[in-house]
Amino acid sequence: MSKVAFYKKDASILEQYNWEKRLKLFLPEIELVPLLSTEAKKATTALLWKAPMEKLLLIDKLKGIISLGQGVDHILNKNSINKKIHIVRIVDPYMAKSMSHWVILSVLNYIRDTYGYHNQEKIKLYKPRKEINFLNVKIGIYGIGEIGSVVAKDLNSLGFKVTGWSRKKKYIKGVDCLKGLNGFDNLIKTNDIHVCLLPLTSSTVNIFQDDVFKKMKKGSCFINAGRGEHVVEQDLINNCKSGQISQAILDVYRTEPLTQDHPFWTQDNITLWPHVAAETNPDTAAEQIANAVKCINEDILPPNMVDISLGY
Repeated sequence: MSKVAFYKKDASILEQYNWEKRLKLFLPEIELVPLLSTEAKKATTALLWKAPMEKLLLIDKLKGIISLGQGVDHILNKNSINKKIHIVRIVDPYMAKSMSHWVILSVLNYIRDTYGYHNQEKIKLYKPRKEINFLNVKIGIYGIGEIGSVVAKDLNSLGFKVTGWSRKKKYIKGVDCLKGLNGFDNLIKTNDIHVCLLPLTSSTVNIFQDDVFKKMKKGSCFINAGRGEHVVEQDLINNCKSGQISQAILDVYRTEPLTQDHPFWTQDNITLWPHVAAETNPDTAAEQIANAVKCINEDILPPNMVDISLGY
């Protein structure tokens, strides 16, 4: 058997069973064992999402770690990982499309003022609201990698003017692509809707703070499905209160789950989602995970390895 240590925060035994069942279709000898069990010590690979990373130190023969999501910051922010261990991320077209659907939903809710109509419904007010002309809306996408590029192309196909920003110059048909500090500053100042899909690295922590929000157009919309640590939360709240940001739509937070006393709950123009924009689907991700496990066991470099120096 090929033992793989498994951990997904808040996952049930049934969810682990479903993952193993799907993985066996592509690698029959695979066996998922709970990371917190003694059996995990026999594993050579770990399949994780927000795990207690110190437990990996007990696995002597560990050769690879596979993230159960697109992001790998939950692995890399721990300095205890041996640099010789391969770290693999999931690159799943389903996940990219799922994220695209969520971003499009958020954008359309904003420009059609769905939130305003919900408030009118509560007081039984039947009255048309001012709609934003989508032909005039400029959308900036921060992070145009595997997921962000799909989001950018899909928004462009709906008729939106889309500009993307990344560390290196990218080329996406129909999308203006910017790079570097000058490109970031340009994106901040010229767009109406700002969508953060960045990976979390040392250079992107707190990238959205007061100075950045104040450079945005008055009344901008801010959407974050990257990581909570990209945003200085109190700065966002202050700019929402002042009207500099007219609407914030968030799927990620510095602390998850969001605490009951968090001020986000009481800010009327902040919409909250519980980190569900793009979840990993066993039906579409199992084959590449099984292939990565097979490669790691055979000492072959697996696809989608993480560049630790870049953080993704």
